[in-house]
Amino acid sequence: MSTSSTNGYRRLRFTESDGTDYGRIFSAEYNGRDLGTETYVAEGTRYEYTIVGDDDVTLRTMRAEGGRRGGVIGPRNDHVVFWLTRGRLEMHFADRTRVIEPGSPYIASASEAYRFESADTVYNGLHVSDPFLRSVGAELGYRLPDGPLLFDQQDEAIARREPLRRLVQDLAPALLDDRVVGPMRTALNRRLAVVVLDTFPIRNRGQDVPVANRLRDAVRHIEAHAQDRPSVPEIAAACGLSQRGLQDVFARTLGTTPNRFMRDHRLDCVRRELLRAAGDEGVTPVARRWGFTNPGRFAAAYRERFGEDPAATLRGSRAARPDSGRTSWRVRRAVAHIVEHADGDLTVDEIADAAGVRPRRLQQLFRQECGLSPMAYVRSVRSVRDAGSRNTGAGIGGTG
Repeated sequence: MSTSSTNGYRRLRFTESDGTDYGRIFSAEYNGRDLGTETYVAEGTRYEYTIVGDDDVTLRTMRAEGGRRGGVIGPRNDHVVFWLTRGRLEMHFADRTRVIEPGSPYIASASEAYRFESADTVYNGLHVSDPFLRSVGAELGYRLPDGPLLFDQQDEAIARREPLRRLVQDLAPALLDDRVVGPMRTALNRRLAVVVLDTFPIRNRGQDVPVANRLRDAVRHIEAHAQDRPSVPEIAAACGLSQRGLQDVFARTLGTTPNRFMRDHRLDCVRRELLRAAGDEGVTPVARRWGFTNPGRFAAAYRERFGEDPAATLRGSRAARPDSGRTSWRVRRAVAHIVEHADGDLTVDEIADAAGVRPRRLQQLFRQECGLSPMAYVRSVRSVRDAGSRNTGAGIGGTG
Protein backbone atom coordinates (compact mmCIF):
# COMPACT_ATOMS: atom_id res chain seq x y z
CA MET A 1 0.00 0.00 0.00
CA SER A 2 1.24 3.48 -0.85
CA THR A 3 -0.24 6.63 0.65
CA SER A 4 0.17 10.39 0.85
CA SER A 5 -1.79 13.07 2.68
CA THR A 6 -1.96 16.86 2.48
CA ASN A 7 -4.40 18.97 4.53
CA GLY A 8 -7.02 16.25 4.69
CA TYR A 9 -6.50 15.20 1.10
CA ARG A 10 -5.27 11.64 0.70
CA ARG A 11 -4.25 9.30 -2.07
CA LEU A 12 -4.00 5.57 -1.38
CA ARG A 13 -3.25 2.53 -3.49
CA PHE A 14 -3.70 -1.11 -2.53
CA THR A 15 -2.34 -3.91 -4.73
CA GLU A 16 -1.56 -7.60 -4.41
CA SER A 17 1.97 -6.92 -5.70
CA ASP A 18 3.00 -4.87 -2.66
CA GLY A 19 1.68 -7.47 -0.24
CA THR A 20 -1.59 -5.78 0.71
CA ASP A 21 -4.08 -8.37 1.86
CA TYR A 22 -7.36 -8.13 -0.06
CA GLY A 23 -9.46 -8.01 3.10
CA ARG A 24 -7.52 -5.01 4.39
CA ILE A 25 -9.11 -2.83 1.74
CA PHE A 26 -12.47 -3.24 3.44
CA SER A 27 -11.34 -3.09 7.04
CA ALA A 28 -9.21 -0.01 6.37
CA GLU A 29 -11.34 1.97 3.98
CA TYR A 30 -15.07 1.37 4.41
CA ASN A 31 -15.35 2.60 8.02
CA GLY A 32 -18.45 0.61 8.90
CA ARG A 33 -19.60 -2.39 10.87
CA ASP A 34 -18.89 -6.03 10.00
CA LEU A 35 -16.98 -5.10 6.87
CA GLY A 36 -14.92 -7.51 4.86
CA THR A 37 -16.29 -10.62 6.54
CA GLU A 38 -16.14 -13.74 4.42
CA THR A 39 -13.87 -11.82 2.06
CA TYR A 40 -12.04 -13.92 -0.47
CA VAL A 41 -9.98 -13.49 -3.61
CA ALA A 42 -9.07 -16.38 -5.90
CA GLU A 43 -5.43 -17.35 -6.06
CA GLY A 44 -3.66 -15.56 -8.88
CA THR A 45 -6.09 -12.66 -8.98
CA ARG A 46 -4.42 -9.32 -9.63
CA TYR A 47 -6.07 -6.27 -8.13
CA GLU A 48 -5.47 -2.57 -7.68
CA TYR A 49 -7.68 -0.34 -5.54
CA THR A 50 -7.10 3.42 -5.53
CA ILE A 51 -8.63 6.15 -3.39
CA VAL A 52 -8.36 9.91 -3.87
CA GLY A 53 -10.21 12.54 -1.84
CA ASP A 54 -11.04 13.63 1.69
CA ASP A 55 -13.42 12.65 4.47
CA ASP A 56 -16.48 13.97 2.59
CA VAL A 57 -15.98 12.65 -0.95
CA THR A 58 -13.54 10.19 -2.51
CA LEU A 59 -13.06 8.91 -6.05
CA ARG A 60 -12.22 5.21 -6.18
CA THR A 61 -11.24 2.62 -8.76
CA MET A 62 -10.90 -1.14 -8.57
CA ARG A 63 -9.25 -3.19 -11.29
CA ALA A 64 -9.29 -6.95 -10.81
CA GLU A 65 -8.08 -9.57 -13.27
CA GLY A 66 -7.58 -13.32 -13.30
CA GLY A 67 -10.09 -14.61 -10.76
CA ARG A 68 -13.19 -14.11 -8.64
CA ARG A 69 -13.55 -11.86 -5.62
CA GLY A 70 -16.24 -11.68 -2.99
CA GLY A 71 -17.21 -10.81 0.53
CA VAL A 72 -19.78 -9.15 2.78
CA ILE A 73 -19.96 -5.38 3.20
CA GLY A 74 -21.97 -4.18 6.17
CA PRO A 75 -23.48 -0.79 7.01
CA ARG A 76 -20.91 1.98 6.56
CA ASN A 77 -20.51 5.74 6.62
CA ASP A 78 -20.50 6.31 2.84
CA HIS A 79 -23.11 6.16 0.10
CA VAL A 80 -21.48 4.60 -2.96
CA VAL A 81 -22.27 5.46 -6.57
CA PHE A 82 -20.36 3.36 -9.06
CA TRP A 83 -20.08 2.28 -12.68
CA LEU A 84 -18.63 -0.88 -14.12
CA THR A 85 -16.66 -0.44 -17.33
CA ARG A 86 -15.84 -4.14 -17.52
CA GLY A 87 -17.02 -7.39 -16.00
CA ARG A 88 -20.03 -8.37 -13.91
CA LEU A 89 -20.94 -7.87 -10.27
CA GLU A 90 -23.60 -9.65 -8.21
CA MET A 91 -24.96 -7.86 -5.13
CA HIS A 92 -27.09 -9.88 -2.71
CA PHE A 93 -29.14 -7.75 -0.30
CA ALA A 94 -31.48 -9.02 2.40
CA ASP A 95 -34.55 -8.68 0.16
CA ARG A 96 -33.19 -8.73 -3.40
CA THR A 97 -30.32 -9.59 -5.72
CA ARG A 98 -28.96 -7.21 -8.32
CA VAL A 99 -26.70 -8.09 -11.23
CA ILE A 100 -24.62 -5.10 -12.29
CA GLU A 101 -23.09 -4.92 -15.76
CA PRO A 102 -21.29 -2.08 -17.57
CA GLY A 103 -23.58 0.84 -18.27
CA SER A 104 -25.72 2.93 -15.93
CA PRO A 105 -24.58 4.00 -12.46
CA TYR A 106 -25.74 2.12 -9.38
CA ILE A 107 -26.08 3.50 -5.86
CA ALA A 108 -25.61 1.48 -2.67
CA SER A 109 -27.02 3.32 0.34
CA ALA A 110 -24.78 3.58 3.40
CA SER A 111 -27.04 1.65 5.78
CA GLU A 112 -27.59 -1.37 3.50
CA ALA A 113 -25.45 -4.48 3.95
CA TYR A 114 -24.82 -6.82 1.05
CA ARG A 115 -22.76 -9.76 -0.12
CA PHE A 116 -20.96 -9.39 -3.43
CA GLU A 117 -19.27 -11.61 -6.00
CA SER A 118 -17.42 -10.43 -9.08
CA ALA A 119 -14.85 -11.46 -11.66
CA ASP A 120 -12.53 -9.48 -13.94
CA THR A 121 -14.11 -6.14 -13.18
CA VAL A 122 -13.11 -2.53 -13.62
CA TYR A 123 -15.04 -0.32 -11.23
CA ASN A 124 -15.17 3.47 -10.91
CA GLY A 125 -16.87 4.82 -7.83
CA LEU A 126 -17.80 7.95 -5.92
CA HIS A 127 -18.10 7.65 -2.13
CA VAL A 128 -20.03 10.42 -0.36
CA SER A 129 -20.22 10.46 3.43
CA ASP A 130 -23.70 10.30 4.93
CA PRO A 131 -23.23 13.36 7.22
CA PHE A 132 -21.94 15.47 4.33
CA LEU A 133 -24.79 14.41 2.04
CA ARG A 134 -27.32 15.23 4.74
CA SER A 135 -25.78 18.66 5.31
CA VAL A 136 -26.00 19.46 1.58
CA GLY A 137 -29.59 18.21 1.49
CA ALA A 138 -30.45 20.49 4.41
CA GLU A 139 -28.91 23.46 2.56
CA LEU A 140 -31.09 22.67 -0.46
CA GLY A 141 -34.19 22.51 1.75
CA TYR A 142 -34.79 18.82 1.10
CA ARG A 143 -37.09 16.93 3.43
CA LEU A 144 -34.84 14.11 4.56
CA PRO A 145 -35.98 11.11 6.64
CA ASP A 146 -34.98 10.97 10.29
CA GLY A 147 -33.88 7.37 9.88
CA PRO A 148 -31.47 5.84 7.35
CA LEU A 149 -31.02 7.76 4.12
CA LEU A 150 -32.02 5.24 1.43
CA PHE A 151 -31.86 5.81 -2.31
CA ASP A 152 -33.58 4.28 -5.31
CA GLN A 153 -31.80 3.92 -8.63
CA GLN A 154 -31.82 6.59 -11.33
CA ASP A 155 -34.62 6.46 -13.84
CA GLU A 156 -33.43 5.53 -17.34
CA ALA A 157 -34.48 8.96 -18.64
CA ILE A 158 -31.87 10.50 -16.33
CA ALA A 159 -29.29 7.69 -16.42
CA ARG A 160 -28.81 7.96 -20.17
CA ARG A 161 -27.95 11.66 -19.75
CA GLU A 162 -25.10 10.67 -17.37
CA PRO A 163 -25.20 13.87 -15.28
CA LEU A 164 -22.98 12.58 -12.47
CA ARG A 165 -20.42 10.88 -14.68
CA ARG A 166 -20.09 13.99 -16.85
CA LEU A 167 -19.61 16.15 -13.76
CA VAL A 168 -16.96 13.79 -12.36
CA GLN A 169 -15.12 13.96 -15.69
CA ASP A 170 -15.29 17.76 -15.69
CA LEU A 171 -14.10 18.08 -12.08
CA ALA A 172 -11.55 15.25 -12.10
CA PRO A 173 -8.43 17.43 -12.68
CA ALA A 174 -9.28 19.55 -9.64
CA LEU A 175 -10.43 16.60 -7.51
CA LEU A 176 -7.14 14.80 -8.16
CA ASP A 177 -5.05 17.88 -7.38
CA ASP A 178 -3.64 17.83 -3.83
CA ARG A 179 -3.37 21.63 -3.93
CA VAL A 180 -7.16 21.92 -4.02
CA VAL A 181 -8.01 21.80 -0.32
CA GLY A 182 -10.18 23.52 2.25
CA PRO A 183 -13.13 25.60 0.98
CA MET A 184 -12.22 24.96 -2.68
CA ARG A 185 -12.44 21.18 -2.28
CA THR A 186 -15.61 21.45 -0.20
CA ALA A 187 -17.22 23.46 -3.01
CA LEU A 188 -16.34 20.74 -5.53
CA ASN A 189 -17.58 18.02 -3.20
CA ARG A 190 -20.82 19.91 -2.74
CA ARG A 191 -21.44 20.04 -6.50
CA LEU A 192 -21.11 16.26 -6.66
CA ALA A 193 -23.37 15.75 -3.64
CA VAL A 194 -26.05 18.01 -5.15
CA VAL A 195 -26.20 15.93 -8.33
CA VAL A 196 -26.47 12.71 -6.28
CA LEU A 197 -29.40 14.18 -4.34
CA ASP A 198 -31.06 15.60 -7.46
CA THR A 199 -30.86 12.46 -9.60
CA PHE A 200 -31.21 9.49 -7.20
CA PRO A 201 -34.70 9.41 -5.60
CA ILE A 202 -34.74 9.38 -1.79
CA ARG A 203 -37.05 6.81 -0.19
CA ASN A 204 -39.24 7.14 2.91
CA ARG A 205 -40.21 10.80 2.56
CA GLY A 206 -43.95 10.37 3.13
CA GLN A 207 -46.04 12.31 0.62
CA ASP A 208 -43.09 14.45 -0.46
CA VAL A 209 -41.98 13.71 -4.04
CA PRO A 210 -38.18 13.64 -4.50
CA VAL A 211 -36.69 16.24 -6.84
CA ALA A 212 -35.11 13.33 -8.76
CA ASN A 213 -38.59 12.14 -9.74
CA ARG A 214 -39.63 15.63 -10.74
CA LEU A 215 -36.51 16.00 -12.90
CA ARG A 216 -37.33 12.63 -14.48
CA ASP A 217 -40.86 13.81 -15.27
CA ALA A 218 -39.54 17.04 -16.78
CA VAL A 219 -37.10 15.19 -19.05
CA ARG A 220 -39.76 12.71 -20.11
CA HIS A 221 -42.24 15.51 -20.85
CA ILE A 222 -39.68 17.31 -23.01
CA GLU A 223 -38.80 14.14 -24.89
CA ALA A 224 -42.44 13.20 -25.44
CA HIS A 225 -43.55 16.67 -26.60
CA ALA A 226 -40.37 18.06 -28.17
CA GLN A 227 -42.01 18.58 -31.57
CA ASP A 228 -44.61 20.83 -29.90
CA ARG A 229 -41.87 22.87 -28.15
CA PRO A 230 -43.56 23.18 -24.73
CA SER A 231 -42.86 26.34 -22.74
CA VAL A 232 -41.04 26.44 -19.42
CA PRO A 233 -44.35 26.99 -17.53
CA GLU A 234 -45.82 23.92 -19.26
CA ILE A 235 -42.80 21.77 -18.39
CA ALA A 236 -42.82 23.02 -14.80
CA ALA A 237 -46.50 22.24 -14.43
CA ALA A 238 -46.02 18.75 -15.89
CA CYS A 239 -43.39 17.83 -13.30
CA GLY A 240 -44.76 19.69 -10.27
CA LEU A 241 -41.99 22.25 -9.87
CA SER A 242 -42.06 26.02 -9.89
CA GLN A 243 -40.47 27.66 -12.91
CA ARG A 244 -37.56 28.78 -10.71
CA GLY A 245 -37.23 25.29 -9.26
CA LEU A 246 -37.20 23.78 -12.74
CA GLN A 247 -34.50 26.19 -13.90
CA ASP A 248 -32.43 25.51 -10.79
CA VAL A 249 -32.49 21.71 -11.02
CA PHE A 250 -31.59 21.74 -14.73
CA ALA A 251 -28.68 24.10 -14.03
CA ARG A 252 -27.42 22.02 -11.09
CA THR A 253 -27.65 18.57 -12.65
CA LEU A 254 -27.46 18.99 -16.42
CA GLY A 255 -25.56 22.26 -16.67
CA THR A 256 -28.16 23.82 -18.96
CA THR A 257 -31.60 25.43 -19.08
CA PRO A 258 -34.87 23.63 -19.89
CA ASN A 259 -35.12 25.48 -23.22
CA ARG A 260 -31.53 24.70 -24.19
CA PHE A 261 -32.04 21.07 -23.14
CA MET A 262 -35.15 20.86 -25.33
CA ARG A 263 -33.38 22.49 -28.27
CA ASP A 264 -30.48 20.06 -27.97
CA HIS A 265 -32.89 17.14 -27.78
CA ARG A 266 -34.64 18.34 -30.94
CA LEU A 267 -31.26 18.64 -32.67
CA ASP A 268 -30.43 15.09 -31.56
CA CYS A 269 -33.72 13.89 -33.04
CA VAL A 270 -32.97 15.62 -36.35
CA ARG A 271 -29.54 14.03 -36.46
CA ARG A 272 -30.98 10.61 -35.68
CA GLU A 273 -33.41 10.96 -38.59
CA LEU A 274 -30.69 12.15 -40.94
CA LEU A 275 -28.51 9.20 -40.01
CA ARG A 276 -31.39 6.82 -40.67
CA ALA A 277 -32.91 8.70 -43.61
CA ALA A 278 -34.46 6.57 -46.32
CA GLY A 279 -35.45 7.77 -49.76
CA ASP A 280 -34.78 11.26 -51.12
CA GLU A 281 -36.04 13.40 -48.25
CA GLY A 282 -33.74 16.35 -47.61
CA VAL A 283 -32.66 18.19 -44.50
CA THR A 284 -35.35 20.90 -44.48
CA PRO A 285 -38.42 18.63 -44.04
CA VAL A 286 -36.72 16.78 -41.20
CA ALA A 287 -35.73 20.03 -39.48
CA ARG A 288 -39.27 21.43 -39.82
CA ARG A 289 -40.73 18.30 -38.23
CA TRP A 290 -38.74 19.14 -35.12
CA GLY A 291 -39.70 22.80 -35.05
CA PHE A 292 -36.69 24.39 -36.79
CA THR A 293 -38.24 26.86 -39.22
CA ASN A 294 -35.26 29.17 -39.79
CA PRO A 295 -32.72 27.27 -41.97
CA GLY A 296 -29.81 29.55 -41.14
CA ARG A 297 -30.27 29.41 -37.37
CA PHE A 298 -30.88 25.68 -37.51
CA ALA A 299 -27.69 25.03 -39.50
CA ALA A 300 -25.65 27.17 -37.09
CA ALA A 301 -27.07 25.38 -34.03
CA TYR A 302 -26.48 21.99 -35.68
CA ARG A 303 -22.86 22.85 -36.49
CA GLU A 304 -22.29 24.05 -32.93
CA ARG A 305 -23.61 20.78 -31.48
CA PHE A 306 -22.19 18.23 -33.92
CA GLY A 307 -19.29 19.95 -35.65
CA GLU A 308 -20.63 19.52 -39.18
CA ASP A 309 -23.43 20.79 -41.43
CA PRO A 310 -26.68 18.79 -41.44
CA ALA A 311 -26.33 18.28 -45.20
CA ALA A 312 -22.90 16.73 -44.59
CA THR A 313 -24.44 14.35 -42.06
CA LEU A 314 -27.04 13.26 -44.58
CA ARG A 315 -24.54 12.84 -47.43
CA GLY A 316 -22.09 10.94 -45.25
CA SER A 317 -24.79 8.72 -43.86
CA ARG A 318 -26.10 7.76 -47.31
CA ALA A 319 -22.62 7.20 -48.68
CA ALA A 320 -21.59 5.06 -45.73
CA ARG A 321 -24.48 2.61 -45.81
CA PRO A 322 -24.92 1.04 -49.24
CA ASP A 323 -26.64 -1.98 -47.67
CA SER A 324 -29.19 -1.21 -44.94
CA GLY A 325 -29.08 2.58 -44.95
CA ARG A 326 -29.17 2.51 -41.16
CA THR A 327 -25.82 3.16 -39.56
CA SER A 328 -22.71 5.24 -40.07
CA TRP A 329 -19.43 3.59 -40.96
CA ARG A 330 -17.99 4.03 -37.48
CA VAL A 331 -20.93 2.25 -35.88
CA ARG A 332 -20.76 -0.47 -38.54
CA ARG A 333 -17.06 -0.92 -37.77
CA ALA A 334 -17.88 -1.14 -34.06
CA VAL A 335 -20.68 -3.65 -34.73
CA ALA A 336 -18.35 -5.79 -36.84
CA HIS A 337 -15.83 -5.84 -33.98
CA ILE A 338 -18.57 -6.77 -31.49
CA VAL A 339 -19.85 -9.62 -33.65
CA GLU A 340 -16.34 -10.96 -34.20
CA HIS A 341 -15.35 -10.77 -30.52
CA ALA A 342 -18.70 -11.21 -28.74
CA ASP A 343 -17.50 -14.35 -26.99
CA GLY A 344 -14.59 -12.46 -25.42
CA ASP A 345 -14.40 -9.93 -22.60
CA LEU A 346 -15.32 -6.79 -24.55
CA THR A 347 -15.11 -3.30 -23.06
CA VAL A 348 -16.40 0.04 -24.29
CA ASP A 349 -12.82 1.29 -24.57
CA GLU A 350 -11.86 -1.65 -26.80
CA ILE A 351 -14.90 -1.22 -29.07
CA ALA A 352 -14.29 2.53 -29.32
CA ASP A 353 -10.67 1.91 -30.28
CA ALA A 354 -11.79 -0.46 -33.03
CA ALA A 355 -14.22 2.18 -34.33
CA GLY A 356 -11.65 4.97 -34.13
CA VAL A 357 -13.58 7.20 -31.71
CA ARG A 358 -13.46 8.10 -28.04
CA PRO A 359 -15.59 5.92 -25.70
CA ARG A 360 -17.99 8.75 -24.89
CA ARG A 361 -18.51 9.51 -28.58
CA LEU A 362 -19.13 5.82 -29.24
CA GLN A 363 -21.86 5.84 -26.57
CA GLN A 364 -23.46 8.85 -28.26
CA LEU A 365 -23.33 7.28 -31.73
CA PHE A 366 -24.90 4.03 -30.59
CA ARG A 367 -27.73 5.79 -28.79
CA GLN A 368 -28.39 8.07 -31.76
CA GLU A 369 -28.23 5.41 -34.44
CA CYS A 370 -29.13 2.16 -32.70
CA GLY A 371 -31.22 3.32 -29.75
CA LEU A 372 -29.09 1.45 -27.20
CA SER A 373 -25.63 1.49 -25.65
CA PRO A 374 -22.64 -0.45 -27.04
CA MET A 375 -22.69 -2.90 -24.12
CA ALA A 376 -26.43 -3.43 -24.53
CA TYR A 377 -25.70 -4.30 -28.16
CA VAL A 378 -23.01 -6.75 -26.99
CA ARG A 379 -25.57 -8.41 -24.70
CA SER A 380 -28.11 -8.63 -27.51
CA VAL A 381 -25.56 -10.32 -29.80
CA ARG A 382 -24.68 -12.79 -27.07
CA SER A 383 -28.36 -13.42 -26.36
CA VAL A 384 -29.04 -14.21 -30.02
CA ARG A 385 -26.05 -16.55 -30.12
CA ASP A 386 -27.14 -18.30 -26.93
CA ALA A 387 -30.66 -18.73 -28.30
CA GLY A 388 -29.26 -20.11 -31.53
CA SER A 389 -27.11 -22.58 -29.65
CA ARG A 390 -30.07 -23.76 -27.58
CA ASN A 391 -32.38 -24.11 -30.56
CA THR A 392 -30.05 -25.68 -33.13
CA GLY A 393 -31.03 -29.15 -31.99
CA ALA A 394 -34.68 -28.33 -32.59
CA GLY A 395 -33.99 -27.20 -36.13
CA ILE A 396 -34.50 -23.47 -35.42
CA GLY A 397 -30.91 -22.33 -35.80
CA GLY A 398 -29.71 -20.99 -39.10
CA THR A 399 -27.36 -18.67 -40.93
CA GLY A 400 -27.98 -15.42 -42.71
